[in-house]
Amino acid sequence: MKAFLSTLLTLLLITPTLAHHSVAAYDRTTLHEIEGTLVDVRWRNPHVTFIVRVSNASGSVQDWELQAGAVYPHQRAGLSGDMFSAGDNVRVAGWRSTQQPRLMIVSNMLVPSGQEALFYDVSRPRWSNNAVGGSWKGELVENSSQGLFRIWSVADFGAYQDVARNLVIRQTAAAQAITPDTSPLDPCIAQGMPGTMMTPLPIEFIDRGDHIELQLATFGVRRTIHPTPPENLAEIPLSDLGYSVGRWVGDTLEVRTTRVSWPYIDDEGKPQTENVEILEQFTLIDNGSRLDYRQTVNDPEYLTEPMVTGLIYADIGETAIEPVNCG
Repeated sequence: MKAFLSTLLTLLLITPTLAHHSVAAYDRTTLHEIEGTLVDVRWRNPHVTFIVRVSNASGSVQDWELQAGAVYPHQRAGLSGDMFSAGDNVRVAGWRSTQQPRLMIVSNMLVPSGQEALFYDVSRPRWSNNAVGGSWKGELVENSSQGLFRIWSVADFGAYQDVARNLVIRQTAAAQAITPDTSPLDPCIAQGMPGTMMTPLPIEFIDRGDHIELQLATFGVRRTIHPTPPENLAEIPLSDLGYSVGRWVGDTLEVRTTRVSWPYIDDEGKPQTENVEILEQFTLIDNGSRLDYRQTVNDPEYLTEPMVTGLIYADIGETAIEPVNCG
């Protein structure tokens, strides 16, 4: 499941669930620099894209495509689309594609105002003392009285990437035999469970009285968490998100999800069976300012051991979340 969590790193740090690239597709050992004219700015999902026109010494002109992440993480870091305008002369550093000429993931961009835009947590200023972006913004809010029921955002972009780097999925021979060489997933279509939960976009818990609703910014996905199991679980129809049952264990909400029809455990196309079982634990920590999320995926037919991963969310005072879709 390396793109499941490693969408940000596996694709050179582009937001997961909204885009994916192979880690082998870019040379992350060296930042390559170009200078030219911005001829197109696409500040939109699934990922921000720039076209830079470069003139070489012989007088010939070449267009470079520069890709970045989805809009939300860049806005969270302090960047905005109005910083970039067609016609601007810019200086750019990024990671080049190993498969396509004149394609890069953009790390740094120096614009005419003298500002240097940093697109990722690992980006560092190269040409200016007036840098913006990089690390995510957001002051933590300590509000334990609200408990679980509020908006949560991934606390730290760098930590998110560390989780991606350290994730290991151990497949059985049967699973390996049917895993495709390239991802069959459309990055502009919502994933089912468990992949839909591994996102740096905000989530919100809502108490609906007879059930808990978990709303995701990613494609506006809404999950229902039931308080008790059904009388006959086998009669529940299969669905992409499955059937989730929650219970409180102290300060932890435990959610068990079964009856999942979604065929992939990650967005690289690694398979899972309809017998997959997903256990999630949501625990308030740090005086209610953070939420520790843990996910354990069991699928003995396709996994030689459970897949365990997780994220730390934070309350940064966001009051509303909007669906993040492509376009």
